[in-house]
Amino acid sequence: MFAASLPVTLPAHPELRLDNASLLRQGKRVVDSVSVSVPFGAHVALVGPNGSGKTTLLQLMAGRLVPSQGRVQIAGVDLARLTGTQRAQQIAVVHQQEQVHGQLRVRDYVALGRTPHAQVSHEESAAVVSRALQRCRLQQLQDRPMRTLSGGEQQRAAIARALAQEPRILLLDEPTNHLDLRTRADMLDLLTELGVTVIAALHELSLVQRFAHRVVVLGEGRVVAHGEPSRVLTQELVLGHFGMDVFYLPLPHREQDIAVFESPQTAKAADSAQRATEREPAAETLA
Repeated sequence: MFAASLPVTLPAHPELRLDNASLLRQGKRVVDSVSVSVPFGAHVALVGPNGSGKTTLLQLMAGRLVPSQGRVQIAGVDLARLTGTQRAQQIAVVHQQEQVHGQLRVRDYVALGRTPHAQVSHEESAAVVSRALQRCRLQQLQDRPMRTLSGGEQQRAAIARALAQEPRILLLDEPTNHLDLRTRADMLDLLTELGVTVIAALHELSLVQRFAHRVVVLGEGRVVAHGEPSRVLTQELVLGHFGMDVFYLPLPHREQDIAVFESPQTAKAADSAQRATEREPAAETLA
């Protein structure tokens, strides 16, 4: 059964929970026995090599795919029991590349997020759209066609559209792809300020600490590890799972050490250069 026959009332601060959720495609488990609970307001990063199941897991969390086994629930209610409108009122999704009509104005694009709230007055919806534009710093761009925006601006517009849904949970699939360093940092800072549950699949491990309270590491559709980033992203796990070295370095303005990732070859080359420098004889001082 894919839709609720009776109205479902959900709390204002729902937990998202997966219990032994699996998804089979052509006999292969692309998501395999995943059990994760995400309390309201948490910031969770999904990481893993290409093909590890991050995007598919997000689709299960959004209710756009139904697990072959196990359950995906919001506030104890199976997502499959909710109608599409009910799910959209709770969960918003931002894809890697949003398909938009280039001539559509930014404000009109953001207003598409009000579709699940057709019963709300025009005035109230207009106010919600204005707040979403403001939170994503798009007020000055709201009358421009979407095609005239930069990649970072389009991504902010996609998040604003998702916020206009007034979701409790925001899911993002690699939201920082193709963004420059400053725009990437601004994007992650924005996500931490939204006041809702945010779950993002991230391609770069170096972004996890800036954004996430918790990290879920995936491999071949299974959860390899999950927990606080500094506890999960150990040298052993990062080297074994991603083929990278990780070093934790202190910074004066940060409470936690910052993680730096590099290839083992780079680390070995730097170490060899350091040892060679230490072996060089000290230069004689000329009288």
